[in-house]
Amino acid sequence: AQNEGLDTLNNEVSDTLINEEPGKGMFVRIYNLDGRKTHKGTIESISNTSIELYSNGNSISIPVSEIGIIKTKTSNGTNIGMGALIGGASLALVGYEITDGWLDFAVFALVVGSVIGAAVGGITAIFKNSELYIINGNERMLKNFKEKLK
Repeated sequence: AQNEGLDTLNNEVSDTLINEEPGKGMFVRIYNLDGRKTHKGTIESISNTSIELYSNGNSISIPVSEIGIIKTKTSNGTNIGMGALIGGASLALVGYEITDGWLDFAVFALVVGSVIGAAVGGITAIFKNSELYIINGNERMLKNFKEKLK
């Protein structure tokens, strides 16, 4: 009787893992057939004819006929921008604190920290391994993309 409950739990977990939507929650950027970025967000679902993304509190369905390229992960600019923001704010705060509120040094530390942070962000972008999938409005290519996410 004790194993019965465990078997039921195992079956429920297995069913959940098997039925999980491939790529769900993965951040992607969608480019149209002209190569212009048109959408970005996390994957909700992928069918044979469209991809549904969640972005800014909304779900949007993009037909395969409008999809030229799908890129995974965020752009390199995001790494650089976040590095600059974190580095600049951190050094400015430290500079302000260690000089007892000397604002000129804090501004200098902000600039130096931003440059260092941007450089670190640029280096991390090199190792990010984002992937590019060419769809070109083709249902078979979208299906291949979905299969690679399993």
